[in-house]
Amino acid sequence: MLSTKPITPRFGSEITSDFQLADCSELEISELLTLSANRGVLVFRDQTLTPSEHAALAHRLGEPLTFPLNSNGIPEELITIASGPKTREAAGEGWHSDVSSESRPPSLSILKMATVPESGGDTLFADMSQAFELLSDPLKAFLQPLTARHEPRGHYLFLSGAQAFDALETSDHPVVRVHPINGKKSLYVNDGFVTRINGLAPRESQSLLKLLYDHIAYTVKTHCRVQWRPNTVVFWDNRSVQHHAAFDYHPEIRLGYRATLRGEQPIPSQNNL
Repeated sequence: MLSTKPITPRFGSEITSDFQLADCSELEISELLTLSANRGVLVFRDQTLTPSEHAALAHRLGEPLTFPLNSNGIPEELITIASGPKTREAAGEGWHSDVSSESRPPSLSILKMATVPESGGDTLFADMSQAFELLSDPLKAFLQPLTARHEPRGHYLFLSGAQAFDALETSDHPVVRVHPINGKKSLYVNDGFVTRINGLAPRESQSLLKLLYDHIAYTVKTHCRVQWRPNTVVFWDNRSVQHHAAFDYHPEIRLGYRATLRGEQPIPSQNNL
């Protein structure tokens, strides 16, 4: 059993065991999948994980998405996250869930930072289960039958030029989804990918999305914040977590590698509280 300490009482945990992800057992893999579902965000310090070991870990945890344009021997299972003196807009700014436009959007993302700025460059996370819980009962009831259109405008393959926008999936997903491991309901709309709520007039959709995005951004008791150190690895569960990378460190260098696991088709919530 891994030992942990909470980042906040209900959200996020740091692993305190003397533990290397490259060497974990099958029992520990199972424990990590359950723990990440229940805590949303897991932080591992001082990890020796090489890029090839990072890719192998992703396969042990699930089915990784791929990035075919990698160079310098970086495995296709990893996406490079890099910012430096010439960067004007860093990847991950703004609250979002990774590539939610996929028909089977991601479950876990696994990011290892190799180089971090002297200060800044933290990642903020928001718990979408708590965000849903804190809504009024009438709004919960209204949202649960709805679906939203997720388009690949923030997809890493589109932004990198690896694929055209129209070649990537556009998907409709429930506004409130149920986690397949713990059965919790979570809000599942994000500003990086969602263009509209289906069935509503444009002004209604725009106004409702703004209300939900403001709720996600400003309800700070649903947030936790991770301060990176070199060789830190963080898991987060995209099914119930959004994140926001703070770009407050220009012109310093921030370099890491992320594996992203394909999830299942989102389970819609039944219209009950």
